[in-house]
Amino acid sequence: MLEGFWYIAGESVAVRAGRPFAAVLCNQPVVLFRDGQGRVHALENRCSHKGVPLSSAWQEGDSLRCPFHGWRFISSGECVEVPAIGNVAHPSSTSACVKTFPAEEQDGWVWVYIGNDRCPKPSAPPPSLPVPADGSPMVSVRQSAEAKVRWDFAVDSLMDPAHVPFVHNKYFRRREAARKKEKVFTRLPLGFRTISQNVLLPDTFIFRALSPGLGSATTTVDFVLPGIHLERWEIGKRFASVMLVATPLTDERSRFDISVGWNFLRGLSLGWLVRRTLRTILGQDQEVLELQEQGFGQKGGMLLNLESDTLAVWYRRLKRYRLDQLAGVPNPQHPVPEEVTLRWIT
Repeated sequence: MLEGFWYIAGESVAVRAGRPFAAVLCNQPVVLFRDGQGRVHALENRCSHKGVPLSSAWQEGDSLRCPFHGWRFISSGECVEVPAIGNVAHPSSTSACVKTFPAEEQDGWVWVYIGNDRCPKPSAPPPSLPVPADGSPMVSVRQSAEAKVRWDFAVDSLMDPAHVPFVHNKYFRRREAARKKEKVFTRLPLGFRTISQNVLLPDTFIFRALSPGLGSATTTVDFVLPGIHLERWEIGKRFASVMLVATPLTDERSRFDISVGWNFLRGLSLGWLVRRTLRTILGQDQEVLELQEQGFGQKGGMLLNLESDTLAVWYRRLKRYRLDQLAGVPNPQHPVPEEVTLRWIT
């Protein structure tokens, strides 16, 4: 788990007025609720009195009342009412408070910031789905899927090029059409990027929707901590993008949250088809990663020595680099070269 980052707690539509919403992020139980102005707030999902989850609370205006003894908490986490002492604020206000988390909405998601002592508050807004440079409007859809898999394995799958023609055959690649790839990677502050010009799009139904003639495209692919894959395709004025996030829930469970956007065919009702396709793709990852977890539990090791495994190695070193930064280690070395070329077949 990495602290000091924004994580997706759920879809915005799932957090409804008057109905507290429970989530778990980085082993931390969280409750979300909307105030009278519709703003989302996030508190620790535990009453400070006897530990009852506040997701079971009654929402009263801009506060949550615990159903056990009626303690009432406002969005700052302060306990402002204790019925057992006459409906006044708790006398030990600091110890009676519940922990709060910054929460913001972006691209139809509710993001919650999980901080620590060195970075208690976010220095930037939550990540966002890439948009066209010309400002043209996009249609976007979202989908999520949980998996019984540790977070590192989920993050690995975001940047693993060699699994695509096998796990997602005929969606993004066809195994029989595999060819040698050569990608130039450059360093980002907490990740890496590759940009490809004049890319011949694979002959699959997903890319035919993007470009019926399978024209050449410019693609940009970023990976950034804590576990975010951002991809853009540009073909003339047509633009499409993906933000795929591996979200850590507990030590044993992760969730994939994906947003897809496009600026063409906006008049067609394609959202249902895209969502169904995303469910299938995420289900494919879920199935194979749970198999990986099963096999890893029997032996507990991996062999990451191919060029196509380099991205997974960088990810692990980036985590160490970020932890060193937070620990105040002097001059930690960024693990990704300023520029390097990697090759594989896919």
